[in-house]
Amino acid sequence: MSITNTLKTAAATARNRWAPEVDPSAGPLRKAGQVGTIISVVVIGVVGLIGILIFAQINSSLPSPESSQLNATQTGVTDGFASAMELLPIVLLVLIAALVIGVVQRMRMQ
Repeated sequence: MSITNTLKTAAATARNRWAPEVDPSAGPLRKAGQVGTIISVVVIGVVGLIGILIFAQINSSLPSPESSQLNATQTGVTDGFASAMELLPIVLLVLIAALVIGVVQRMRMQ
C-alpha cells in the first residue's frame, strides 16, 4: 500500500468520523441543537440575574466595617464581582451569535 493511499484512507476516515456531510434528513437534530443554545442563553441569563440579586442582598445586609483596611477589602471584593458580571452580556451575545450562525447555515443547506 502506498503512502498516498494510506493518507487518502486516513483523511476519508477522519472526515467521516469527525466532519460528516450535513444530512438534510437530520433536521430535528439541528433544531435540537439550536433549542439547546436558546436554553443555555436563558439559563445563563437567569443564573446571572439571580447571582447579582443574591450578592446585592448580602452586600447590603452587611454592616459597614469601621477599619479602613476591611473597608478596602470589601470594596475590592465588590469591584471584583462587578468586573466578573460585566462579562455576562458578552457570553450571552456569543451564544446568540452562535445561534444566528446556526440558523443561517441551516437556511443555506435547504
